[in-house]
Parts: sequence; structure tokens; C-alpha cells
Amino acid sequence: MSESTTYWQSLADAADQGHLFLNEAAAKACSEACSVYIDKLIEHQKTARTLADIDGFGDFDSGQELRDLFAAKAVGGEDVVREMQVVFKKFFDSTDAGDEDNAADIAARGPK
Repeated sequence: MSESTTYWQSLADAADQGHLFLNEAAAKACSEACSVYIDKLIEHQKTARTLADIDGFGDFDSGQELRDLFAAKAVGGEDVVREMQVVFKKFFDSTDAGDEDNAADIAARGPK
């Protein structure tokens, strides 16, 4: 797990605990931007898969480890953006749920 991923996971935890707030419209815009970015990353990953099949690092364990590291970097990358999107979705998902709860409460009590 990368440092960036754990950072966004800690923000998700803060949002769950009510310590992090974001305007619903801003959260939706950020989430949509994440979706567009993820689509671009996936497209680039398809191109980069050719880079993941690398050789020339020799037969030593250290060379093989280095090869594997570079291969993973060539095809990875969307995990952090997905973690970001989870955080942003919390704000409009919880807002939608709160709106539904408030509407149900108002309907049950009737107008004042």
C-alpha cells in the first residue's frame, strides 16, 4: 500500500467520523474528475502493458526485483485515484441519504 493510498484512506476515515467536510457540488465535481482520470489511466495502462514485459536485468535476484518493480509501475496507478474518489463520494452519498431521511421525517410529521 502506498503512502498516497493511506493518506486518502485516512481522509475517508475522517469523513466517516464527521471531521472532514466538503460541499456536495464540489465533491461531485471531484468524483467526476476522478472518473475521467481513471478512464485515461486505464487507456494509458493498455499502452504501457508493452513496457511491463521487460528484460535485460540479468539473472540475479536484485535484477529480477528491479524488473518487477519497473513492470508494476508501468501498469499500476489507479489505486490512489480510486481512493480519492471514495472520499469524494462520501460527501454526496451521505448528503443524499440525509436528504432522504429528512424528507421521510417531514412526510411522517406533516406540515407545521
